Amino acid sequence: MKRKKIVLATMPVEGEFVNWTTPNFFTLTNVNKYIPLGILSLATNLPPRHEVIILDASSEPWTINETIEKIEEQEPDILGLSVPTRRTYAMNKILEKTTAPYKVVGGPHVTHYSELTLRSGADAVFVGPLADTEFREAVENMPKGIINCETKINDIEFPDRELLEVERYFPKAHVLFKAENRLPMFSSIGCPNKCTFCNVQSKRVQYKDSQTIVDEMQYLDTLGSRSVHILDDNFNVNRNHLVGIINEMESRGLAIEWSGRGQTKMDYSLAHRLRDTGFKRIHVGIEALDDEILRYFRKNETVEDVHRFCQSMNNNNIDILGYFILGSPVETEEYRRTLASKIEELGVKHPFLNILFPEPNTKYYKSLISEGYYKKDIWVDFMQNPTPYFEIPYPYGETKKQELIAYTDELTEHFKLKNKS
Repeated sequence: MKRKKIVLATMPVEGEFVNWTTPNFFTLTNVNKYIPLGILSLATNLPPRHEVIILDASSEPWTINETIEKIEEQEPDILGLSVPTRRTYAMNKILEKTTAPYKVVGGPHVTHYSELTLRSGADAVFVGPLADTEFREAVENMPKGIINCETKINDIEFPDRELLEVERYFPKAHVLFKAENRLPMFSSIGCPNKCTFCNVQSKRVQYKDSQTIVDEMQYLDTLGSRSVHILDDNFNVNRNHLVGIINEMESRGLAIEWSGRGQTKMDYSLAHRLRDTGFKRIHVGIEALDDEILRYFRKNETVEDVHRFCQSMNNNNIDILGYFILGSPVETEEYRRTLASKIEELGVKHPFLNILFPEPNTKYYKSLISEGYYKKDIWVDFMQNPTPYFEIPYPYGETKKQELIAYTDELTEHFKLKNKS
C-alpha cells in the first residue's frame, strides 16, 4: 500500500461560540495545554509506514488562518479534524480553505451533525466515541459519507504521547490545586447517566482492561509525569471496574499520585484502598445541595448521598473537587444565601462553580424550546450557518443572567480567598 502523509488537527479556539457557564477565574490561559488524546490515539493505531503530522491548534493557540497555513504547508494526502461543537465555525473555515484531497471529521460534533458536516466540505465523518479501527481502514480506502464506528477500547493501543513534545503539556500554572507534571488518560469511554444538562458523546460505556490501565499509568511515569488524572466521563460508576484498577495496582506494588473524574454514588468501602494506592483527589459532579434541584437535573443522587460521599473522602484524606451548577429555574434565593456555608460544611476543598448553560442536544435545551423560552431551535440555525463568537440568548432574560454571573463571581472569590488563608 502507498505511504500517505496524514495531518491530524485540533480546532483553534478562535470563533468558538460564547459559553458563559464558567467564571473567568477557572478559565485556563495558554500556559496550560490539553494533550489531544483522541488524535494521538488515531496516530498511534495507524500502520507505521504512514507519515503522521499532529497540529494541536487549540493548545498553541493558533488562529484559524494560522492553522490553515500550517495544514497547507504540509500538503497532506489526508486531513483529519477533531471537532467539538463549540468550534464549528473554525471547522467550516478550515474545510473550505484547505486543499487536501481527502478531508475527514470526527469528535463530538459529528455525533449529531454528521450530514451538516458533509455539506460543509468533509468527504467523510466518523460517528462514535472511538474511530481508530475505521480510520485505519479509511486511510487505505478513502470511503466517503457517514462512517458509523464500532472500535472497541481494548482492541487498540493507548496513545503514544511521544508523538508530541509531552513536556509542553505539563501544567505551567495551577488554578485550583497543584499537581506536578500532571497528565491525563482514559480508563473508560462514556457515561450511563441521563443528566438533563449533559451531552456526553456516548451513553454506552466501554472499559479498558485493568492491566492496560496500569500499564498506561506506568508509561506516563516514565515520561516524567508525577500525577496521573483519569479523565473519564465517569470513572467510578462501575464498582468492578474500580476494583480491577485497585487490584492491579496493589498486585504490582504501584503507589503513584493519581486522581479521577466521577460521581458521588460509589462503593465507599473502597475509599481507603484508593487512598493507599496514592489516589489524592476526586473530581465529582455534585451540581447542587438541594434535592429538588437534583431531581430537576435528573441526577442519580440525593443530598444525603453527597454527604456520605464527602464524609468518606474526607475521612481518607482524599481531596474533593466539586462541580456545582448555578441558575436552575427551581433554585431559590434562600438556597443561594446558604450555599457557601453548605459547601464548607461538606469539606469540599475545591468548589468549581458553573452557570447552567443550554448546550446543544441536551434535555435541558429541548425543554426550553418546548416550554416556549426559545421560539425555535436556535442551535440548528447556528449549525447550518455558524458565525464567530455566537452567543445564545439567556433563556430567563439578560438581567437575571447578569445577576447570576455577579453571584457566581462573588462565590468564586469567597472560596478563592478562603483557600489562600
